[in-house]
Amino acid sequence: MPNISRRRFCIAAAHAVTGLLISPSFICCAPRPKEFQLSFFHTHTEECLEILHTPGQCSSAIQGKLNSFLRDFRTGEVRPIDPCLLDILCEIQSTTGSRGTIEIISGYRSPQTNAQLSRTSQGVATHSLHMDGQALDIRIRDLPTRTLRTAATALRRGGVGYYASSDFVHLDTGRFRTW
Repeated sequence: MPNISRRRFCIAAAHAVTGLLISPSFICCAPRPKEFQLSFFHTHTEECLEILHTPGQCSSAIQGKLNSFLRDFRTGEVRPIDPCLLDILCEIQSTTGSRGTIEIISGYRSPQTNAQLSRTSQGVATHSLHMDGQALDIRIRDLPTRTLRTAATALRRGGVGYYASSDFVHLDTGRFRTW
């Protein structure tokens, strides 16, 4: 064994340890957030949309696709949609195991469309959160709407309305309430 000074030994050891600590195998990374595959079908326009969504994150590209897809299909008006709605859908998928296509009955509604619907339909609020891009009326193909309602209610993240006779559930990002 060559004669090595204590100082040289300490320097060599420090270099070795530093090399190990900064090597890729020792870099500590937080686990990647889970991505969800969300598949949509709009029942009025018959358009489809598939996106990968990571809860808490929404790229401008995904936001643009979502805004266009969930436009007021009666007027063509496009408004920003609250990406927290996607987070709620991901949580429903996670808790139920559902991977079914999400059928959109209603997304954004312009004030004109909402006023017309509130005059002709029962159950349409005069200031619906649909007008703020904060609500969806949906069903999920592999999930009974009753189960969808139960899962959404358990999350306690916004409003949940159950329309059994029309077979859909209203979800919104307002305060928690049910009907």
